Amino acid sequence: MKRFRAGHAQSWLQWVVALVALCGLACASNSFPVPNSGGARHPTGFEQFHSQGEAALARGDFETGLGLFREANRLASDSNDPVARYSALMGQARAERALGEYSAAQDSLVEAIRQAESLKDPSRRAAAKVALGGIELARGQGPAAEATLAAGAASAADLGLPGLEAAALNDLGNLHLLRAEPEKAAGLYRAAGELAQAAGNRGLAGLAWANAARAEVAEPQRALEAVGRAEEALVEVPDSHDRAALLLNLGLLLREMAATELAAQGPNGVEALRARSAGLLASARLAAEAAQDTRIEAHALAALGGLEEDAGRIDAARALTRRALMSAGDLDAPELLYRWQAQWGRLLAAAGDRPGAIAAYERAAALIQLLRDRPGWGASLAGSSFDGQVAPVYRALLDLLLFEAAESPNPGESQGFLLKARAVMEEFKAAELRDFFRDDCVDAQRARTRGLGSVSPDAAIVYPILLPGRTALLISAPGRPLELVSVPIRRQVIETEVYALREQLERPATRRYLVHAQRLYDWLIRPLEATIEASGVSTLVFVPDGPLLTIPFASLHDGDRFLVEEYAVATTPGFDLVDPVAIDRDDVEALLAGISQSVDGAPPLPNVVQELQAVESLIGGQVMLDDAFVRSDLRDSLESKNFGIVHIATHARFSARPEDTYLLAWDGRLGLDELSQDVGLFRFRDVPLELLTLSACETARGGGQRAGLGLSGMAVRAGARSVLGSLWSVNDPAATALIETFYTRLMAGDSRAQALRAAQRGLMADFRYRHPAYWAPYLLIGTWL
Repeated sequence: MKRFRAGHAQSWLQWVVALVALCGLACASNSFPVPNSGGARHPTGFEQFHSQGEAALARGDFETGLGLFREANRLASDSNDPVARYSALMGQARAERALGEYSAAQDSLVEAIRQAESLKDPSRRAAAKVALGGIELARGQGPAAEATLAAGAASAADLGLPGLEAAALNDLGNLHLLRAEPEKAAGLYRAAGELAQAAGNRGLAGLAWANAARAEVAEPQRALEAVGRAEEALVEVPDSHDRAALLLNLGLLLREMAATELAAQGPNGVEALRARSAGLLASARLAAEAAQDTRIEAHALAALGGLEEDAGRIDAARALTRRALMSAGDLDAPELLYRWQAQWGRLLAAAGDRPGAIAAYERAAALIQLLRDRPGWGASLAGSSFDGQVAPVYRALLDLLLFEAAESPNPGESQGFLLKARAVMEEFKAAELRDFFRDDCVDAQRARTRGLGSVSPDAAIVYPILLPGRTALLISAPGRPLELVSVPIRRQVIETEVYALREQLERPATRRYLVHAQRLYDWLIRPLEATIEASGVSTLVFVPDGPLLTIPFASLHDGDRFLVEEYAVATTPGFDLVDPVAIDRDDVEALLAGISQSVDGAPPLPNVVQELQAVESLIGGQVMLDDAFVRSDLRDSLESKNFGIVHIATHARFSARPEDTYLLAWDGRLGLDELSQDVGLFRFRDVPLELLTLSACETARGGGQRAGLGLSGMAVRAGARSVLGSLWSVNDPAATALIETFYTRLMAGDSRAQALRAAQRGLMADFRYRHPAYWAPYLLIGTWL
């Protein structure tokens, strides 16, 4: 049975976490009677601002609502009215969270809790605590959110507030769904739905049942039953932003179900689901229109257009998508508009209008760039939705540009399309890293790059671009125009071969890797041989796409020789992310750190002692070995001196999730964020870190292509010109021998790539280490000079 892609689930979860701020907080705050304030009247103007703020949130105008609630809060504060302040702060927090201003929302709720405590009102305090748990969840503070929400649910139960308890259970369900625990989530959602229904809170009941439907989507009958419960709950809910959003997302869920094998539960299952989806989306549009919510109205039109696209009715799909884009007008919603522009691009491409499709996809890519500075964009506790939502936009644009380049009879026009494609590929790789690391390190690094021809007359840059129906090889060599070769091998076929090669390379007792290494050579290198030879380059620099991040190109085999026997090989997450400058060998200081003994359950690395001694004898430097290698001392050393080389020999792991990426110091795990903060100091210095060597590291094979981002992007994150790391750990004298040869050749004047090539060929010359399991895992990432 086909499951939903992670991107679909993540899209729903982002909506759930956002919507509960509106429905959850509103429902929670209205689930108990407001205590008598002793006949005191609220300050003049407060009721007007407060009611106008509620109306603004009801129609989805969060900016206006925030301003109104802040003014109500000011009036309540000036008159020292804690009841009014509490009410204004709760509304303010709802607006702030809806806008992604999570820190501000948290501050508002902390103050609301103070006001409730001053009133000695446990009901108000419990409501604000439940809301605070929701904010902690939205900020990615999983353990804190779980504790706060569990305590809030218990307090609500003790106080006899079923609506508030339902709001807490609903958010706990969100937490477990984000943790990929759908069964736990579904149980919590269903309990929340029953409680909310009993409390007469139909809006919250609808939200909880809609969430249950998503959690149980792998069991279609239960999911559809939950959709029905959500629809029933919403019948008597007045038109508002919340109701329109719930109807919209129920319609989107049914559309996704219709697009999978989950719909094949009986005759006409797909069409029945599409019809039901269309009804919900039409109802969402009408509810949004009544609530004057342009955003939801346009979204519903775009989703209806998507349904028509799914059914192959392209003309109807174009009409609805065009209406959605026109309805959006000046709508400030790039997170939605880029998807609609991409949908418009697909429809134009299907109709044969490639220039129009390219323009639509270019607008979509430009909108994605606007999202970089949006608060809360992409924040989550689970994996990224980049692969499911953003990457397809870039890939579709690349596909069209490369097709136009190949078809154009005009060499100048063709070259223009290729240059555009390379620029799109570079932006794609930068966006991928930006999403993975979630900081501005990518943009800081890109500001320092220069053109290939001006810095490297002996290197060619190769972009293997994996597309659904073919593989495009784009090569940029000094003094030559960009060249394109298309290979009729689908992305899925390449992926299968890549994963097979990676698995076999790590097994020194078998030569089964060879068939995969030769096959990939035939697909990715052989078509470029003539261009490479004609250019006279000695170094090949690859910008890997997707799963290619997880294999060493040096191990590809032409039937007689490995690629590294002919060329020096380097990798970069993107040429625009490289700062290509050679090492100043006369003025470089080194910091050498390592762990040779068993730490944190990891096996000992006895060869680390010899490795650090060998490196110190070649380049000198400060040594931190075993109990001298503690995190605070590493930080102090990096802060106090401009090291040109940092060499760390210890267990390290690079995973598909940044939070699971770490290296071991004597006093525990040094996480990616902590390491990046320490080593990343060099990003802000005039003299950057030339080389970061991570010996004995390992990139998770099972994490897919994103597992390679941690290692391949480390140079960017750390502000280093290059990183030497390994895809798998080699606990063997071979590692020490390779490192010693690398530094010997580097300090003798070889480029970084040539030094690594010499070290790898040196191991090959030893019959004990001929197998690529010993020499292939080492990658040079970033600058190759």
